[in-house]
Amino acid sequence: MGEQPQPMGKSYHIGDVGAGARVAQGEHITWTEGFAGDAQGETIIRQFTELIARIDNATDLDEDERALAREKTEAVADGLANVQREPSLLRRALRDAKSFLTSSASWVWEGLTQILTSEAAQKTIATITEAGTKAAIQSLTGAP
Repeated sequence: MGEQPQPMGKSYHIGDVGAGARVAQGEHITWTEGFAGDAQGETIIRQFTELIARIDNATDLDEDERALAREKTEAVADGLANVQREPSLLRRALRDAKSFLTSSASWVWEGLTQILTSEAAQKTIATITEAGTKAAIQSLTGAP
């Protein structure tokens, strides 16, 4: 029996995921829906997209640092997008991001805090009803 040729590069296969499902395939995919359709949300999406592009092109970070910085930034974006449903996701994502970014990529942390202290993000954060989570987020970002 002959050997099967191996594909060049990466290969992906997505099976039957069912009606109405959404699938993201590939690498470096950002999918933030929680803000869609709202002007403030569009501003936040643009800010995160720009920060992630800066991370992807950063020459002061090695490949692993870029991947981790991107991962931490995407987790914060996801946490913010879902903050009304699960505020603790944002709190945990911020703690994790701050821990890594302040020591390895401080400019990324500064970018995140600028986004999170922006008027658009503050309006979203203001909707959090869980006082402990809101206080922790404000403390981590330095927001008023």
